[in-house]
Amino acid sequence: MKTTTSDIITTQQMLALVRAALHGTAPDENLFVDSGEAEWNKLFTLSSAQEVIILSLDGTMLLPKKLQPPLPVKLRWIASVDVKEKRYRHCLETARELSARFRENNIRMLLFKGLALSRLYPAPCSRQFGDIDIFLCGKAKEGNVVLERIAAKKKLAAKKHSNFFYKGFLIENHHTFLSHGSYKSFQQSGTLEKQLITILTKTGIMDGTNLVESGQTEETILFPPPDFDALFVTLHTIAHFPSGIMLRQLCDLTVLFTAYKGKIDFSLYRNALSEAGLLKLTNVLISLSVGKLGLNPEYAPQYESDLALENRIWDDMINPKVPRLPDEKRSLFNVIIYKIKLLRSRYWKSELIFQGQYGKRILFSTCYHLRHPEIIKKVF
Repeated sequence: MKTTTSDIITTQQMLALVRAALHGTAPDENLFVDSGEAEWNKLFTLSSAQEVIILSLDGTMLLPKKLQPPLPVKLRWIASVDVKEKRYRHCLETARELSARFRENNIRMLLFKGLALSRLYPAPCSRQFGDIDIFLCGKAKEGNVVLERIAAKKKLAAKKHSNFFYKGFLIENHHTFLSHGSYKSFQQSGTLEKQLITILTKTGIMDGTNLVESGQTEETILFPPPDFDALFVTLHTIAHFPSGIMLRQLCDLTVLFTAYKGKIDFSLYRNALSEAGLLKLTNVLISLSVGKLGLNPEYAPQYESDLALENRIWDDMINPKVPRLPDEKRSLFNVIIYKIKLLRSRYWKSELIFQGQYGKRILFSTCYHLRHPEIIKKVF
């Protein structure tokens, strides 16, 4: 899709609002002087697509009232955000309940990914998320037994986690943090997994020792230590890169490195990613976080810029060549053509991470969908 001047301005406005929300600074007022209802609706749509709709509203509230959106747009925005904030509070309460259930069965629950990252944001409820991801410190099977007693519905399982549906949330009980032995595997994924476990072991998460020293106790929800979060969140973002990442992921990195300033072993971080052949893309993600979201370079690991690659990745994030297929056009033929276009458009991204593995990725995806036709039905 061709990028227009209006599109560029909308993107600049979104970034200004998100930066303001993340850092508590005032947005550039000049960007909003001539914005009417149509422009604000367009900004609302882009923020929603990039999963930063709450952050954008937080930034909007830092503008002078005369520059804020017209009342109809503001009310629509507030209503949408209110639903998400209520979901956040319900999700946090559900996670606390699960942690208590596991404690009753002598199982420690580590909460990680989206909901855990939210605690690092200036306003925790501003971090949008989907599932509740847990790691039971070596007792995943025992945890499944507990979940089978209380979960209303069990969903499709993956090799690295068991899926349960509980109180409106998908609970992913992780056996491992990374995918192993599949088309998604990183180079040396087994080594990366061991490094993540080693970090948890050294900080006392795995066996329950030294929790007080790390600011945690058995009575609270356990959260990952800084070195784990830095490495895992980066790996998780990279794993999603071929299928597409959003501004939300860059927000995670910006918030993470800011909240953990001075607490991350950057040598461990860079060595692990370098040995896995992932440092080039990591550099781009950090550079974009600095340039687009105002991450202080002093808080981030050392990185090298690659302007051409950064621009290509940023353009793909904001203006994908294959836009989402509208619901009204989802016939079988159109979906097949759409999937083919998607596969072609993602080749260059896959090669940055999984060199020479794209054919296996396509074969794996085809076989998986044939084994689980219910996934295909969801498209319609």
